Amino acid sequence: MTSSREKILRKLRAARTPFPDAPPRPKPYLPVTSLDDLSPEGLLARFTLEMERLQGQVFPVDSDDDAREKTVELLQSHDATHILAWHFTRIPVKKLRDAIEAAGITITQPDVQDEFRAETIESIRDAQVGLTGVDAAAASTATLIVTSGPGKGRIPTMLPPVHLVVMTLDQLVPRIEDWVAHERAHNLDSIRNAANVAFISGPSRTGDIEMELVLGVHGPGQVQVVLRR
Repeated sequence: MTSSREKILRKLRAARTPFPDAPPRPKPYLPVTSLDDLSPEGLLARFTLEMERLQGQVFPVDSDDDAREKTVELLQSHDATHILAWHFTRIPVKKLRDAIEAAGITITQPDVQDEFRAETIESIRDAQVGLTGVDAAAASTATLIVTSGPGKGRIPTMLPPVHLVVMTLDQLVPRIEDWVAHERAHNLDSIRNAANVAFISGPSRTGDIEMELVLGVHGPGQVQVVLRR
């Protein structure tokens, strides 16, 4: 005897498809944004320009020593005494943790996956800066591409009023499409293995009905990038 469920499924299978099949994905895509100079320095110049248009800041440096010095300088400019950070194996500057702690700044790498979630959130609520790396950054739109996973939590990118990023020049890609193409070529492994993928273009912003732009309502109001060549 045919069940009611099977009768319904047969009717659904026999019904005409409501929409035509989507055409196959083309191999080449027309770029959404244009770039004239694809050299590393050209990408850096465009990334800096676009970040400034978004009211963020980029600080190019030439060595790990300079990156540590600039990072600590920026933290001190925000009167930071407590920061939230990724694991330092995920931030591409050596001995950065040592330099920050030598400046008397407390570092928390928050874990809110256990039974002490409420207590942890309360203890980190007043942290002044979130310090992270990136997976990549798109020069044409100054978009930071961040996946979450072990040692790369979302909270440092969202909770503090300042998001401070430390990255390297070779993490710059021309466009978001180039990063996606790279991920496709690698079976989308980093995307499949991530709990979250975020595209961050400048400080958090919103506009009310009168179109008045306000920064920092739903996330950090400042985004700063220390970029080591």
